[in-house]
Amino acid sequence: MNPPEYYQLTEEQKHRYLIQPDRITNGGRVLDGTHEHVQVIKSSSMRFWYNIQAADFASHWHTALEIIMPLEGIYTAHILSETYVLEPGDIFIIPPGTIHSLQAPPEGARLIYILELNFLSQFPGYHYIQSLLSQPMRITYDDDHDYYAQESKLILSMAECYWGQSITKEMSLYACLLSFFSKIGEKNIDAYPDSGVTSLKNSSVVNQLSMVMDYIDEHFSESITLEQAAQIAGFSKFYFTRLFKDYTSRTFYEYLTEKRIRAAEQMLLVPKFAVTEVSIQSGFSSLSSFNRTFKRSKGCSPTEYRNLYTQGGQQNEYLRPSS
Repeated sequence: MNPPEYYQLTEEQKHRYLIQPDRITNGGRVLDGTHEHVQVIKSSSMRFWYNIQAADFASHWHTALEIIMPLEGIYTAHILSETYVLEPGDIFIIPPGTIHSLQAPPEGARLIYILELNFLSQFPGYHYIQSLLSQPMRITYDDDHDYYAQESKLILSMAECYWGQSITKEMSLYACLLSFFSKIGEKNIDAYPDSGVTSLKNSSVVNQLSMVMDYIDEHFSESITLEQAAQIAGFSKFYFTRLFKDYTSRTFYEYLTEKRIRAAEQMLLVPKFAVTEVSIQSGFSSLSSFNRTFKRSKGCSPTEYRNLYTQGGQQNEYLRPSS
């Protein structure tokens, strides 16, 4: 159980957070049946809410990462076949492109942060953080007291920055976000033992692995082999295989496939791209292979996935499109 002092808002904050900084009441987030419509600030790559709606959100997805922190009441999130029961104070991170639904209690409150991760891409270690954030993540007090205390404090600091009046509030907000994500990375790196094989605390090793990931970003639609990747990193095939798995929690080919799926997600947002064209441009050898791999990853076909975005009232309005 998370101690209330780490996540409780004052009455003044509750009142102030109901109004968005641009004066859109309730953040412009409205349910129309099972569809969600979001009015956003077009110049921003993020949107925060203090949400007290007793309403469920049907299955949907968006290109942004979502952070949910219940403040009052129990919320239930469904992602593929997994169900997550979120208690007050839990910090729950939903990766971009993930189909999810949410059940709300009759009475409750939560903080919701929706943000694009593009701003992280200019920093070393981005690929590592991106890999960690490719799966749902929950942070609780019971798992690690100090880690939770730091991250929950940053969550509340983000809210104060977002609803604050300072001329430098956006800079402060990004500083909090950078600290929040860097602590996630530090937490996972610290879990690795020091050994002759896993040298992930060595910055030069991380830089070499990042070179491979940069190469994958540019050439994922081409045929890339494990041997090529190891050569780019400057390691033997065996050593590279072990390091890459430790760094990303995936094999090289699993990571490459995930990259291709993420690329396909973005292309499926464009109605003029046929599914066959998406499969080719994202690097799959055949349409059948693409459909099979996509359904295994997302739990639905590419066409169904596309419909969950456009029919959900999103149509690139959730946040500004990724650049």
